[in-house]
Amino acid sequence: MVNSARKYVVVFTLLIIAALLFIQVRWIVHSVRFQKKVFQKTVTLALNQTIAHLTRNEGICSKMQECIAFDSARFETQLTSAGVWDKIHEAIDEELQTYDINLEYGLYIIKKGTDTLRTIEKEIREGVYYSQCLKDIIETSDYELVVRFPNRSGFFFEKSGLMFISSVALILLIILSIGYLLSLYQKELRLADNTRELINNISHEFKTPISTIALAANMIRKKRFNSDEKLQEYSILISKENKKLQRQVESLLHLAAIERDEFDYNKEKADAHELIDDAVSTIEMFLWERGGTIQKKYEASMSEIFADKLHMSNAIVNLLSNAINYSEGEPEIYVRTFNSGNVVLIQVEDKGMGIPAKYQKYIFQKYYRVPAGDVHNIKGFGIGLSYVRKVLEAHDGEVSVESETGKGSIFTLKIPVYNG
Repeated sequence: MVNSARKYVVVFTLLIIAALLFIQVRWIVHSVRFQKKVFQKTVTLALNQTIAHLTRNEGICSKMQECIAFDSARFETQLTSAGVWDKIHEAIDEELQTYDINLEYGLYIIKKGTDTLRTIEKEIREGVYYSQCLKDIIETSDYELVVRFPNRSGFFFEKSGLMFISSVALILLIILSIGYLLSLYQKELRLADNTRELINNISHEFKTPISTIALAANMIRKKRFNSDEKLQEYSILISKENKKLQRQVESLLHLAAIERDEFDYNKEKADAHELIDDAVSTIEMFLWERGGTIQKKYEASMSEIFADKLHMSNAIVNLLSNAINYSEGEPEIYVRTFNSGNVVLIQVEDKGMGIPAKYQKYIFQKYYRVPAGDVHNIKGFGIGLSYVRKVLEAHDGEVSVESETGKGSIFTLKIPVYNG
């Protein structure tokens, strides 16, 4: 019930944030469009006032009329030589500065019906070019005063650039934050599932030895034995199960140490091959009970590392134990070493059941075990590979896995070579 409510809260929060982002984006688009409209209206108003200003100047009006009457084909050239062109520029500059528009622009006088005007009519409608009829000045509507701002985007940036950039930056930060929070939430969900699985495993692992000890103790208490041999058998059973419980408790203490990062490493020069031999001797009895075999192939010419012998050996033991536990029938295990640059690589390969690809990125997380339903045929708390990763990281190394379902797994330890 709590998990379900938590999911609904998360989904509801994400919907609210998505709505806010949508509104923010719409607002930015609306702001840009509004600035374009303001710019267009302002330029149009400035051109209207420019025409009104020029109309009141009888000298300019008469000169422009004379230029048209003289030779309309060379209208702009004649205006320039007569000094009228500069007067038009000054009038437009003055009006634009009144509205705080300080942009470079191109100025044209174009006769209606020409190909040039027809070409830019669409751009005039879209606000790229701005035109005004010269009828009030030259007493004919055949000519248009056209202004073009090649860098008009600078006006929009100046007016709303900082606001636009800050809005975009905030949106990106929100998206990144949402992604990060979702990843944290997913990790918390996996951790919660792994913790529940851990509790189930602990209950299962403790239940059998406790029941066995209780049964044997009850038999002794009720004197249900008819010989000293039987009493001895019960005592051995109690001792055996007690040791099993002790190992489980040590595993839990080990788990607590992993949780708090409280490992003490006593690093010294060590030989990787000797550590492997120690690890193999530790699991040999267990391997023989399963009828399994192990083959070693040492190809690393540089096998000396700077490591804590106990923890590094335990890390290898964990990999070998997993290779045995997750092999069906008689385990086949291969251990290889080789060098790659200044690194010693230790590979532990088995021909077991393998690990599905979708679970491989999780197997080094604490408490994680590959899902197997309610089947508890493989013992453990899901801390072995997490411990291996912690140990390798403490030695500036790393652990990786290659696995295929039904064909086995290869775990690789990469450890820097000892350099003195």
